[in-house]
Amino acid sequence: MIELLVVGTFVFVAAILIGVFATVLGLVGFLISLPFRILGLAFKALGFLIALPFLAVGGLLALVLGGGALAIGLALAIVPLFPFLAVGALLWWLLRRGSPQPNKRSQASVAS
Repeated sequence: MIELLVVGTFVFVAAILIGVFATVLGLVGFLISLPFRILGLAFKALGFLIALPFLAVGGLLALVLGGGALAIGLALAIVPLFPFLAVGALLWWLLRRGSPQPNKRSQASVAS
């Protein structure tokens, strides 16, 4: 009976040590790869800065030459919002349907 307790304790300690070693190795691997990730982000930012003038010129050309196509593209981009707009309009209609008040005075007016 005592042997099972000792073996179980050894297995438990071994599992904890393996978990700690795996965590330390994962942290070391992340710390080793971190400079390369930062360098990759810097290269992406540099590529975006190089492409930014071309994107601006393309946007201006699209605005000047293809205003209608740009408007169609914008309208198609707004189409997924229609269900939300419909629910909002329905709620507004339901909440504003109250009985009309005979006078437009505020109920907080002071009677003098």
